[in-house]
Amino acid sequence: MPGEMDMSGWVWIPMALAAALLAAEVICRVTLHRTGYYVWKPGTRMRLKIDREALPRLSADARFWINSAGERNLAPPPTDGADTFRVLLCGGSAVECYFLDDQVSWAGQLQRRLRRPETLSRLGRGDAYVGNIGRSGTGPSEAVAKLLDKIAPRYPRLDVIGIMIGAADIVNWMRHGCPVPLQPELTTDEIFGQHPEERFGWHPTRTALYEMLRRWKNTRKEVVRDRVGKKLIEVRAMRANAQVVKDATPDPTPMVDRYVSWLRQAIRRGLQIADRVIVIQQPWFGKDWSDKERAELWNFCEGHPYSEQITTYYSLDVAADLMARLATESGRVAVEEGAETLDLMPVLEPSLDVFYDFIHLTTRGSSELADALCELIVEPPQ
Repeated sequence: MPGEMDMSGWVWIPMALAAALLAAEVICRVTLHRTGYYVWKPGTRMRLKIDREALPRLSADARFWINSAGERNLAPPPTDGADTFRVLLCGGSAVECYFLDDQVSWAGQLQRRLRRPETLSRLGRGDAYVGNIGRSGTGPSEAVAKLLDKIAPRYPRLDVIGIMIGAADIVNWMRHGCPVPLQPELTTDEIFGQHPEERFGWHPTRTALYEMLRRWKNTRKEVVRDRVGKKLIEVRAMRANAQVVKDATPDPTPMVDRYVSWLRQAIRRGLQIADRVIVIQQPWFGKDWSDKERAELWNFCEGHPYSEQITTYYSLDVAADLMARLATESGRVAVEEGAETLDLMPVLEPSLDVFYDFIHLTTRGSSELADALCELIVEPPQ
């Protein structure tokens, strides 16, 4: 019957639709598995409303934009072959500068200094660009060595790679209770926000089609976050009320040796990508702290203070001693591997105007770091 034949024809419509979706999913998976490794998801845009009670010395608003290269910068990356002096900065949260606006982070301030006409003239270039791939969680030396290896195919020859690490190796070691042997190596998911090794499934939110749509939408909106930094009030109070404050750690030599090994690998890989590698010895808020200053410091504990209640901490003196030891090792390894090194401790005043906690810089601190690094870039040691 004609009517029956017409009805049977409709059966093919859902089958054809299912086949089309399956084909699209396969194409998306193949496409995504051919993309590169990115510390940050390209196109991420956030506007942060900084909590004034927690961070009164910082600006109230901060733009946190990631460009198409997965780098923190308001500007797009330069095209290959452009007459641009190109710098890439690697490290953890102290490089990331999450609470600071792109323009006043030390990466942003360094770019402005390098773009001054007199500086460009000395560099012999028409422009300068500083890409920031620092991210909280990628600060350990292991992460930096691994990410430099993975991102290398995406980059042309760079002029300078800046590496600032140290604190995260200590923080992660303490977080796990200073284990010997050390904690397991980091996974790809822990180092990269976006990468071609991602595994997909058949649940709608785990498909490659969904991921492609998410990436497309991600490049077209700015997310606004309110009261950013308010958690600091809670984590500072946890340290102030700690039940246990340890005045010593187990022998840190295994942690230090691991740091040195990964730093060597990072420098060697960096020198394959860039003309120069500068190891920036990570600075810290080191002094005899007043009670007011101690109240602002919250780092160095056993556990994850942002996600659980912490009762056991390490003294600030222990943390300062370990920071000094890794800084010394950083300078020594840099020289041995043919890199340059920058010691910021004589440059940065140990005050709350420069540090808003033990290892993170304010706008003023970022400005002073940018000045010192710009000077070293423009006038390298002979």
